[in-house]
Amino acid sequence: MTALNHVTAPIVRVNVGQGDVTIRTWDRRDVEVDGDSSLLITRRVVRPRGENRSVLIPGAQAQTARGLVQLPPESFVVSSIPAGPRDLVVVRSTSPVGVGAVTVHVPADSVFIYAHAARGNLDVHDYKAGTLIGFVGRGRLSLDNVGGTVFTQTNRGALVAQDSNFERIRARSLVANMAFERCNVRQIEATSVAGSIVYDAGSFQPGLARFESTSGNVAIGTSGVAQLGARTTGSGRVFTDFASAARVDAHDNAASANVGGGGPVVTATSESGNVYLYNGSLHSRPSLPLPWRAATQALDRPEERVRAAAPDRVFDRGVFGAPGPRRSAFPVLRRTVLQPHYRAPAPTARRTPVFPSARPAAPRARHHVFHSRPFVRWARRT
Repeated sequence: MTALNHVTAPIVRVNVGQGDVTIRTWDRRDVEVDGDSSLLITRRVVRPRGENRSVLIPGAQAQTARGLVQLPPESFVVSSIPAGPRDLVVVRSTSPVGVGAVTVHVPADSVFIYAHAARGNLDVHDYKAGTLIGFVGRGRLSLDNVGGTVFTQTNRGALVAQDSNFERIRARSLVANMAFERCNVRQIEATSVAGSIVYDAGSFQPGLARFESTSGNVAIGTSGVAQLGARTTGSGRVFTDFASAARVDAHDNAASANVGGGGPVVTATSESGNVYLYNGSLHSRPSLPLPWRAATQALDRPEERVRAAAPDRVFDRGVFGAPGPRRSAFPVLRRTVLQPHYRAPAPTARRTPVFPSARPAAPRARHHVFHSRPFVRWARRT
């Protein structure tokens, strides 16, 4: 464990190649890093000019069943760094192998946090003071009780934001799903190439709210007033389900809903997926029609249920944390095919007859059982 003392409103940069990163805030003026001894931790004083700075986010690409999908590079403007000298704390991994879990505690007034986990999970808790830029390659990105200005990018892992209040958030993904639960936003722009987006039981402040997916589904559930608009341009459809009073004008490929007398304008579009508009939460609905079950996939996280059932068990990160190129961020249970397995009983001692008979001995009886192994083993004739 390494502690850097007397750090006020710092800039924190965390870059880990292979390992899980957790960032938490506290009320102390220290930066504390708990992780592998190979981590390189540096501290120096920088003097920003106080002007807006553009940060370039690298692009990504992946091969899918529908062909090559790409995320182009994108720049994001950071305006939360005031002029004057301040500490810059850098935490980065130098080992070519995994460094395991890395936990970084930062002051609550940190003005800028930049976090990158190439092959691992990234969890951020209770950060609200400035600007957060976080992106992951194959892991999951989780935001819990986060506010302020946020940029997130997930390539293959899911983005999960819970109980957060964003002033501005830009979220994009390559083939990963996004789930926003019980969030409040003033400005949000969420786009995905091949993933689905769900904004569940959330609210909107006057500002920009746009959700768009190329081949995934988009579901918007509001718990406040809003003017919702939905549109599909390909083979998808638009579905609406409002438990309370709302003025709805719905068609197969387009719909609009005025909830609670109107409010912030929210648009949701998908090229080849479905778009769902509703109020409240999908979790509160005891049963959903079959077309609506696709909207709940981004909210279903089997790994959390497993962890809740066995909190003391150590799980394999390759299954739940950082799925490989052929693994989904949301594990799907595959049907087990039972294969016939013929097993002969254990051989027993047999007396040798005094006068051997010319007639061959009959084979022993075989016991037919079912086995999930992918091969068939036959008993050898005696």
